[in-house]
Amino acid sequence: KQTEYVLDEWKKNVALGIIGAGFFGTIGAISPFVLMHLKSSLPYMATPRQKVIAALKEISRHHRRSIASLDHLSSNININSRHVSSSLSNVHHDNFLRNDPLKFYDLGSGDGEAVLAAASIGWRSIGCELNPTLYAISSLRRLWSGENIRRRSTFICSDMWTESIEDCDAVMIFGVTPLMPKIAEKVATECNSGTYLMSYRFRVPIDDRFPKKLIDSDEINYKKRSPGKLNARLIYDKDEMRVYQLM
Repeated sequence: KQTEYVLDEWKKNVALGIIGAGFFGTIGAISPFVLMHLKSSLPYMATPRQKVIAALKEISRHHRRSIASLDHLSSNININSRHVSSSLSNVHHDNFLRNDPLKFYDLGSGDGEAVLAAASIGWRSIGCELNPTLYAISSLRRLWSGENIRRRSTFICSDMWTESIEDCDAVMIFGVTPLMPKIAEKVATECNSGTYLMSYRFRVPIDDRFPKKLIDSDEINYKKRSPGKLNARLIYDKDEMRVYQLM
């Protein structure tokens, strides 16, 4: 009887341990979402993979056309002319002119869907996510992916506002309207001319005082922009996914 009593107590303790672990594990998994809501206005909503891939493919096509156009200009116009020099400013990264993979940043990468999608089509992709639960999920998804995707993708558990994006070729953000000026300011401050900004659902504020194309007679300094707005042009707008190119 004593043995049965000890066994019953052991079973009860095991059952209570499982219930307790499940309860506190659930609280631990949910609490980052609650804390994130209190700290940030950024929502969590996965961006459909096919929309990300379609936008990135359009960026790649756009750059191939830009490079072909520059090759044509350089063969017909003096390379030192202001027109060509201005055009060259929109192809600022060395890897555009080489065959290196382009670099993609996802600020607020969530479950990693966009980062893994970018890696699947050859981009070097980096996801920045502050929520530790989502960071863990995205890291596990990366480990379960193929070797090429693992090699091309990286996830960082960090605050998007402190993460540097100055070396990116394309950066993606899923924000809300009140935060767009702050996002535009970060991109304008850190990214070079020619960088692509991808935004799902919400529009980025554009400084429409500037023309979409630079003409020889224009004397506008593109560095002088309105705070919280981008000197950029919209090059892709489909299925709520928009791509802007910085001027």
